Amino acid sequence: MRRQLLAPASYVQGDGVLSTGAPFEDLAGTTAFVLGGNTALSTTEDRIRAGLEAAGISVAAVESGVDSCTFSLIDDMTAAASAVDADVVVGVGGGVALDTSKGVAEAIDASLVTVPTIASTDAPCSSVAVVYDEQGNFDGYVHRGHDPELVVVDTGVIAAAPSRFLRYGMGDAFATRFEAEAVARSGARTHAGGQPTGAATTLAGLTFQNLADYGERALAANDRNAVTPALESIVETNTLLSGMGFESGGLAAAHAFGKGFSKADVDAPHGLLIAFSTIAQLVLEDRDPDLLSEALGVYHDLGLDRRLDDFGIDDDAVTRVAENACGEDTTMSNEPVEVTPRAAADALRTADELVARY
Repeated sequence: MRRQLLAPASYVQGDGVLSTGAPFEDLAGTTAFVLGGNTALSTTEDRIRAGLEAAGISVAAVESGVDSCTFSLIDDMTAAASAVDADVVVGVGGGVALDTSKGVAEAIDASLVTVPTIASTDAPCSSVAVVYDEQGNFDGYVHRGHDPELVVVDTGVIAAAPSRFLRYGMGDAFATRFEAEAVARSGARTHAGGQPTGAATTLAGLTFQNLADYGERALAANDRNAVTPALESIVETNTLLSGMGFESGGLAAAHAFGKGFSKADVDAPHGLLIAFSTIAQLVLEDRDPDLLSEALGVYHDLGLDRRLDDFGIDDDAVTRVAENACGEDTTMSNEPVEVTPRAAADALRTADELVARY
C-alpha cells in the first residue's frame, strides 16, 4: 500500500500576522466569502478584510453566527457563497466554523483559507470536516481532496482567548503520537488515504514532546494574554503538528473511545475526552510502564487530569462507551492488538484508577 502525506499549501503563524496583507498575497482567487462565529469575527473581521483587499481579493459577503457544522448549514452557506460568485472561502473561529468552511469550499471548488481564533483543535490544517446533526450527534464527514490553501494563525488573537481552549487543544494533541505509533504498527490506512509516512510519524512524536517541554509555560502565558516562544510552540503543536499528525499519521483507540463517549451523550470538551482516552489506549496496548508514567505526568501537569466521574460515566455506562468504541464506524480497528468490548471497558476502568492513583 502506498504512503501518503497531506499538508496545507501555506501555513503562516505569528503575533500580528493578520494585520498585514502578506499572508494572502499568493492566494489564487479574486472574490472572498467569509464565514465564522460572532466572537471570532468581531475581533478579526476588519483585519481579515484589510488583508484580503491588500492582496487584491474583494470581500463579497460575510456570514457570522456560525456555531455548528451541519449538512443543512453547509448547504445554506454554499448557496450564499455561490450567489456572490466566490472563489475563495475564509473560515474564521473554532473547529465547527472551520469545518463548515471546508464543506463550502469543497462544494463550490474554491480556495480555502482557515483562520483559527482559538488553539483548541487540529481542524485548521486538515482536509476533513466532521459534521453533526441538529442535536449535536455525529452525522458524517466531508472530505476535500487536499488541505487548505492557506492557514493563518495570529498568536496575538490566540493569546487573548481564554486559556481553557489552549488546554483543550493540548488534550487532543496528547493522543497524536500514540495513535500514529499504533497505526504504524498495525499498517492501517490514514485519513490521507494511505499508510503513514515517516515524516507524519515524526511530527506526531514531536507533538507529545512539545507538550511536555512547553505546555505549562504556554498556559501561564495564555493566562496573562502574553505571546511567548512557549505559546508559539504550543499553538503550532495544537494546530499544525497535531493536524498533520492525525491526518497523515492516523487515528486509533483514543479517538475510537472519544466517539464511544459521544455516543453515550457525554457533554465534555473533545480534548479532555481524548486525553483520558489516550491513557486508556496505552493500557489497552500494554505499553511500557515508564512510558505510561511519563504520559500520566504530562496529563497531570497540563491540567488534563479528569476521571470517568467527571464525565458523568458510572460503571454501567463504561460498558456502553466500550461497545460504541468498538463499532465498525470507529478507528478501533487501527489498533495493532485485538480489541474486544470487554478489553476496551477494562482499559477505561484501569485508566480511571491510574489517574486516581497518580
